[in-house]
Amino acid sequence: MKVNIIRTTLGVLILILALLLSLWMRKKKALRSTTEAHEPEEIELDSDPEYENDSHTAAQTEDTEEQEDMV
Repeated sequence: MKVNIIRTTLGVLILILALLLSLWMRKKKALRSTTEAHEPEEIELDSDPEYENDSHTAAQTEDTEEQEDMV
């Protein structure tokens, strides 16, 4: 009687493990296929020379204002 209970329990556990393993493999395969299909593209941003160095432009503006005040 005890042997039959142990066999049944082990059989059910093995079936559950096999089910979980197959679900995990299916999920892993699905994730892999979606990431390969939508690979990120490299985007190069062209910087406009007008906006490259705002701090330098701000300093130039202040210097110009100081020179105008002196005149």
